[in-house]
Amino acid sequence: MKFTLQGEITFSKDAAEARKDIAEFIEQANTDLFLKGVPQDSLDDASKIVDWDLEGNSLKVEIVSGRRGRAHDALLRMKKPLGQLLGKKYHLGVRKIHVNTYKIDISLPGEPETAEETGTIKKGEVDLGATVIDKILDMPYVSNSELTENRLQVEFEELNESQLKKHVVDRVLKFIKESVKTGPAGDETTVEVTKPSDELTKLVTKIEPGTIVSTSPKQEFYFKGDATEEAAKRGWVKKFPGKGQWFYGPKLISLQRAMEEIFLENLVYKLDFAECMWPKLIPIPVMNKMRYLEGLPEGMYYCSAPRRDPEVFDKFRQELAINKEVPIHRLKEGLKDPSYVLAPAQCEPFYEFFSHEVIDEEELPVKFFDRSGWTYRWEAGGAKGLDRVHEFQRAEMVWMGTPEQVEELRDSTLHISEDLATEMELEWYTEVGDDPFYLEGRKTEERGIEFPDVPKYEMRLVAPTQDKGVAVVSANIHGTHFIEGFSIKEAHGHRIWTGCTGIGISRWIFGFLAQKGFDEENWPDEVTSRMRRVHVPKVLTWP
Repeated sequence: MKFTLQGEITFSKDAAEARKDIAEFIEQANTDLFLKGVPQDSLDDASKIVDWDLEGNSLKVEIVSGRRGRAHDALLRMKKPLGQLLGKKYHLGVRKIHVNTYKIDISLPGEPETAEETGTIKKGEVDLGATVIDKILDMPYVSNSELTENRLQVEFEELNESQLKKHVVDRVLKFIKESVKTGPAGDETTVEVTKPSDELTKLVTKIEPGTIVSTSPKQEFYFKGDATEEAAKRGWVKKFPGKGQWFYGPKLISLQRAMEEIFLENLVYKLDFAECMWPKLIPIPVMNKMRYLEGLPEGMYYCSAPRRDPEVFDKFRQELAINKEVPIHRLKEGLKDPSYVLAPAQCEPFYEFFSHEVIDEEELPVKFFDRSGWTYRWEAGGAKGLDRVHEFQRAEMVWMGTPEQVEELRDSTLHISEDLATEMELEWYTEVGDDPFYLEGRKTEERGIEFPDVPKYEMRLVAPTQDKGVAVVSANIHGTHFIEGFSIKEAHGHRIWTGCTGIGISRWIFGFLAQKGFDEENWPDEVTSRMRRVHVPKVLTWP
């Protein structure tokens, strides 16, 4: 990997009289300043000023480097000592640091091949054509990217000092590395296109994701049709105008409350979880600390508050009154930028509650749960029926404790859920999850984060109309992911982890109906004994 930077340092006044001292400083920087922190066996990678010119109050430099002592870091390192040198002797200050052009060359492994069908350059089985280049070109601060033979070149826009201090170059490179992978033998100077985004999951998980770890006895099914269609035909649910939304009627909710009661009595309260009520409107900075925005930004609903601009809303009302159509363009003018999301995981407030707090190990484990409202996810084209919806009900258990406590609680919540499914005469299986939600935003391990051997187990109810059934329990251990992200401390510096288990009540209902049907005579007593009698008023035109 080679970095070539054309930069400029602007002084407070003409620096001609300091030319000799500047020349000596550049020599010293090349032989000492830029070598600090670079391993002895990588000194060739250190930054070096290979050309410079002083014009009036502007010092123009060309810096080249390898990956160890990167050129943009070298430019920043020059500011303070250069200012101290010239300020004392010449009353010169450094006003500005600026990068005019910046090119990074990345070597690709092996000899390039040409794909006969597409004409794009390939590396073995990996196509390095337009898809990868377009992805890089879409990144912030990137002005151009080209693939020439066995080299990938990335060019940056002009960069100011503030952007350099925010490490935008390093972050872009990290993002590129998530699209391209280090080559053979861990050589970080060579890259090839990555495997799918579940790579970290497979690296962390000690059991192959998708492995089935437990199954139920076979159960008798009493229904073979589409549970959603049948529920709508019977008037238990009605499609709502919004995508992935339903009106859930009294009969279905009677069944849902019965199931909730079963889980509360036999799982949640049995394990001494304390009920809380958590916000469902989550500030975007909280989601950023969770790393959710890096992993699934397209999977959330974003919320904007209205501006304090009466004139815009007067125009909105006028256009609505005249055209009898909602003027969406005018509404957009009256909205601020998005500042919240609707809770996509439900456990978000737990970590924010403990953010920057200190807890004593004697108080562990902390066990909270929430069942106060909806979870919201944008399923895009994946929304269908009652099993893949944009808003759904869950009971969310979240806990914090020692690694041993966290693992024991996760296993307990999972095994009790399995036992309850068997008692309700439901057929189920549990597999190792392949998509732990918190790993989506962490494509590479960093900061010494501790991960469990199995981040996620997923329990599924068999559904006759679906190949994999429907996921009803997600039992997760996060290691120190949220502990680090939210700066949670234990009083004595001991290791603490977090975990969460989501009981997808809405999906339990779907799976139950898909197996047992709609005739209560075929339902287990454990369920029917808890249901309330409800009256559904007749509507002449529905169902």
